[in-house]
Parts: sequence; C-alpha cells; structure tokens
Amino acid sequence: MALAFHSKTMAAYGLLILITMLISSISAFSIKIVGLPGGKVESLPGMYVNSFRRWIAEEEEQSNNNDDNGEMNSCASNTIKIEPIAGAGISIDEGWVNPTSTADLFWPLDVKLQARPALNVMFKQGVLSYASPGLDVRVPHNDGSWRNYGMNSQPIARQWTSLEIAMEQMFHIESFILHKESTADDIKHTTLFDSMDIKNSMQKVATFIGEIDPLSPLNSGFHIVSFPLIDRFSDLPCPELTEDENEEIYKIVMLGTSEPFGSKLLDMDEDILTMSSTSALEVVVARTVKGKDSEYLPEPYKPLYIG
Repeated sequence: MALAFHSKTMAAYGLLILITMLISSISAFSIKIVGLPGGKVESLPGMYVNSFRRWIAEEEEQSNNNDDNGEMNSCASNTIKIEPIAGAGISIDEGWVNPTSTADLFWPLDVKLQARPALNVMFKQGVLSYASPGLDVRVPHNDGSWRNYGMNSQPIARQWTSLEIAMEQMFHIESFILHKESTADDIKHTTLFDSMDIKNSMQKVATFIGEIDPLSPLNSGFHIVSFPLIDRFSDLPCPELTEDENEEIYKIVMLGTSEPFGSKLLDMDEDILTMSSTSALEVVVARTVKGKDSEYLPEPYKPLYIG
C-alpha cells in the first residue's frame, strides 16, 4: 500500500512539474506593449500570443490594358494580398506545429535559412492596433519557400509599440547580430540589415486596410500581418558546426525606434527601451538536430526534410 501511494505521489509530482513548466513557457511567451498614453505599459499573455494567426502581405501588380473607350494603354495598379503562415495560431492544418516564438530561432542542421526585414502590424478584432519590427524567415526549397519549417521558426517582437509612435517622422527599424567574442563577457554587434524607415510600408498598410473585405478573418480575434520592407531575401550567417546540440550561435536584435542611433540602445537597460517606446525583436539563434533525424517528424514536414 505504501509503495502504491508513493508511486501515485511521484506521478502527481511529475505532472505538477510538467504543468509548472508549461505555465512558465506560456508566461515567457507573453509580449509587452509600450508607447501608450501616459506611459502606460500593457502585456498580452502567452495564451493569447499563441493563438495569433500570422499572415504575409505581398504586393501584386494588376495590369489594365484598356481604357474606358476600349483603347490600349499600359496602366497598372498594385493590390496587397495576404497569405497565412501554416500552423500559426489556432491551426486548421493537420500536423503543423505553431512556428511563432518571441525568444528563439531554431536552425536545423540540414536546411539553409534566409531572412528579410519586415514591419509587423497587429490587428485586434479588425482594428489596426500596434506595430513592431519583423523578421520574415524562410527555407528556400525546390518546391517553394518554407516559412513554417518547425518549432520556433517564425519570430515576433517581445515588445511592441503604439501606432502613434510608429508613425513618427523619425521612426525606423535597425537590425543587428550580437555574438560573443573569445572572452566570455565581451559582446560584439554587427549590422544585419541597413537601417530602414517604414513610411512606404505604412502606406501599404493603409492601402491594405482600405481593401479589407468585411468577411475577412482579420475582423475577428488577433492577427499579425508582416509587410516586408524589401523584396530580396538574404542568407543568415551560417552557424559553425560543433559537437554541442541546441547551441546558441548568436542573437538577432531588431529595434523599431525614433531614437537616432539604435546601436546605442543595445547596451541600455530594459527600462530605457520602455521609456523610449522602442519596439524590440530579440531571438537567440540556436542550431538543432537535422529535421530528417527527428523520430516524430510530422507529415507536413516530410517533403522538406525527407523529400
């Protein structure tokens, strides 16, 4: 009887630990909103963030070769179209994992990663609410690009800012790579992408809002739409291979700020980022085992990792 009781107690204790880890993970996944009136700061818990649908906005050119009189001309207009990121949010796609992360960017050893900077905007019940820097990551493949290549493959900012701040004249996005020097305490930063203002992207956001269908899914719940700042993807710096799995390679930091020199904010305390209404995306890039070696590879990922 004592042994049975002990086994049940240990099982309950193990379950408690698992629940505690899950709650901690969700809590760590929460995001902060700054730049609100009166210096107010709000937080969105992980359980909400984990349900956000994710979308990529692309500009499509539509040609109109005839005028009102039926004569040929070369008029063209651009329309913003959005495509969902598979598995992001409350997924209806069987087998996909949620790729969203505020802390990590996983890099399986058997794929190549490319990225480009973006402006991310958040819709809340159909209303454009907040903005942040974004990182559009993909795995180039012979059958097209893979954005959801597994867990922690599509990062979002841990700190967002209000639209009023994002529309300031000086607001821009700066992107850095932080990596350790040979000495443990020395951190060096290099530029990942050139500094970019977001005026053109905000204009695209305005155009997109004007074209939203009343039946659009964006009119219900929380959604994040990414507007790429440039068309071209760049290869992320290739990780050095070591014997350690899940090793931290470097950190990517993207700052959306009205401060003139974003690099100076890298050494500032968290309170300074909050007071300056700076939005921050900060993820650790870590190498992981090859996708094809995963014992429980979900069906949707087999074309990418197995072929």
